[in-house]
Amino acid sequence: MSFIDKRKITFEERVEVYKALGNKTRLEIFEQILSNGDKSVHENGMMCITDIASLFTYSMPTISAHVDILRKAGLIKSYKEGKKIYVDVDIEKCKKQYDAFSSLILSYEEKKLKQDVK
Repeated sequence: MSFIDKRKITFEERVEVYKALGNKTRLEIFEQILSNGDKSVHENGMMCITDIASLFTYSMPTISAHVDILRKAGLIKSYKEGKKIYVDVDIEKCKKQYDAFSSLILSYEEKKLKQDVK
């Protein structure tokens, strides 16, 4: 538990991430952003929301709403250039989430190994 506290990830923050990625469309959007949508990348290395929307059959407002949930969960960050909005993975926040989850798994695994030794 102290591992998570050191990285200042609250239980509520973890829940928001799990909720955000628990939706099939948001998970697909997040994976597209992670893979940089292959060729749909701006010179700044970010994907435009309109390029993301073109990969799906949903309307632009629907995609924007999903992207906003991913942003609020701390998985992505956004940047506005003129009328276009670009998004990218917030790698530092994602690493903290990964570290917190990994810590929980490793802690569980260690407890199970100790129980098996007895």
